Amino acid sequence: MRDWEEGSVLVELGGEFDWHNLEHLREILDDVSTLRRPTMVYLSEVTFLDVGATCELTIRSRLYDHHLTLCNPSPEVRASVTACEFEEWFEFRYDPEDPSCSRASPEQAPPSRSAG
Repeated sequence: MRDWEEGSVLVELGGEFDWHNLEHLREILDDVSTLRRPTMVYLSEVTFLDVGATCELTIRSRLYDHHLTLCNPSPEVRASVTACEFEEWFEFRYDPEDPSCSRASPEQAPPSRSAG
């Protein structure tokens, strides 16, 4: 987690998220939610997301929609969201200028939404 442009926060998640580290994921998301600042959560380096972690991101994306933006999901994140049938609950932002976004094809990327 680090400060980012214009008073916002950037959180870059990577690796595997399952029941072993679900509490750590919750702590990270709790920490950024208490800041009450626009937050970008980059998911391009997530290699595995189990049902519990997918549910946690779903809940947080709805609760803090006004300042939490999930960005550049990896194919593994998109697969987990699809497997849980949560696609309608997520609005991922895709940043074509970000090299980590190259893994998402344009036809998979919905229109961008603004953070805030």
